[in-house]
Amino acid sequence: MRDLYEVFNDLNLEEEKDLEVMNDLEKQKWKKKLRKEIKKPVKTGRKVAVSAGCLGIAAGLFLLFADSEVLAVAKQAVEETYRSIAVWVGGTPEENDYVQEVYGKATANGREITIVDMIVDEDLLQISYQDRDLSIENFLQGGYVSRNPAEETKDNTKYFLDAELLVDGKTAGNGAVSGFRLSSETNAINGSFCIYTGDFGVDMSKVKTAELTLRQRYVEAEEEWNFSLDLEKRNLKDTTRIQELSQVFSIEDGRTVEVYRYAENEGARKLYVKVTRPENWNPDKFYSGYLQFRGVTDQKQKVLFKAAAGDIYLLNRNINSNTKSITIIPEVIPRGEVGEAVPEEGIPIGESFTIQVNN
Repeated sequence: MRDLYEVFNDLNLEEEKDLEVMNDLEKQKWKKKLRKEIKKPVKTGRKVAVSAGCLGIAAGLFLLFADSEVLAVAKQAVEETYRSIAVWVGGTPEENDYVQEVYGKATANGREITIVDMIVDEDLLQISYQDRDLSIENFLQGGYVSRNPAEETKDNTKYFLDAELLVDGKTAGNGAVSGFRLSSETNAINGSFCIYTGDFGVDMSKVKTAELTLRQRYVEAEEEWNFSLDLEKRNLKDTTRIQELSQVFSIEDGRTVEVYRYAENEGARKLYVKVTRPENWNPDKFYSGYLQFRGVTDQKQKVLFKAAAGDIYLLNRNINSNTKSITIIPEVIPRGEVGEAVPEEGIPIGESFTIQVNN
């Protein structure tokens, strides 16, 4: 397979018919940025991540055109190859001075976990990490992943983690690793998780240092992973734009859903959702499926707000810079049988609503 850096370096943006929507200045800007990032020597993991983020943005520009299967594969390769949060937000270190490198390591339960980098705003930490199992030389050979989805794999539940944030020795927020990528070639897991501090009333813009603890969720273990976080980068609270909402929906299993806020800054686009359950509500008996918010922008780009932590649902991708609004459909993805494919679209639980966005 041709190297992605090579592919993007050779792209002639002026001759791309589909890119006529870009003016000459924009074309030159992206060509210059791509070539600058691709050709510079890579000295740190951060520069690799920044280059990946830049390529991700370029792929995103092309992917405005849904028929481009090749570029869809390229974008997926970028996202799977690089673990950094820079893939989410793109750009350069100067532009993204709110993305903080950490590279803090801790070893417990035969695994080395590295906190790679993070983004911090008033009530949400977005953290990327790597989990290296020191007892497994190769996940594929060890039976933890398979190239054939029909083959059974060994139990990987020990890699699901709970996260707790401590400020001055007190709990300030919680989060969890609910999904990750097991590499088929190495013993490394690359993933990300979020911690929401809103439930504890902690304003992270006023916090300088914090402690992070990771624990195995499903497999009991005596050890845990502990990290010290120095919140030296600027907090995004001052740049956050907020739109108050009042959308209420009912789910047939008895739950009530209130969408009460939309907030955006350089690091995230956040939908705030409060779910209320009736007294004595039993999830094993009543639960009909998980909640998601599917949407489409005024530029006809499909998006999805996915559960992150606490009340927050995060937009799952960058959107066209011309976007002014997103129309959102609240829906429930039905709980299926074990092993069944999860559908992309669920059952609507109410009328769509529209939020205004800034770019």
